Amino acid sequence: MKKVLKIVSHSERETELLAQKILSFLTPQDVLILSGELGAGKTLFVRGLAKALGLNIDEVNSPSYTIVNEYPGEKAMYHFDLYRMADTSELVEIGWDDYLLKEGLVVVEWGERAEDFLPDRYFLIEFTILTETERELSISLKE
Repeated sequence: MKKVLKIVSHSERETELLAQKILSFLTPQDVLILSGELGAGKTLFVRGLAKALGLNIDEVNSPSYTIVNEYPGEKAMYHFDLYRMADTSELVEIGWDDYLLKEGLVVVEWGERAEDFLPDRYFLIEFTILTETERELSISLKE
């Protein structure tokens, strides 16, 4: 895994804007793994991605209980939250492999919980809480 970039966000608005900028470097079938403690800004980042994709951001929330939220559109997004996943058999049940083949951005919060199921190539964004409003985002590419 190669570190590509470290960025400090000073506000929620900056985190959303960073997501929008990062999206410009992604393809429709890329996989983003978001890692970081609770409250680090992962779901906020996903809202920024959704906004940039032209999706309804009012519908974006963390799919903690459903594991995946689908946001259809001209450019679709599949948002997973594996925080409450009991074990990886749940990924098989929801059709994880099928999502990886669909035309759409796959974004996974707590993706480290499914390490053996991740594709060969994905982007990892690690969120670190610096202060109440500041977050460091470390972005790397695994190939």
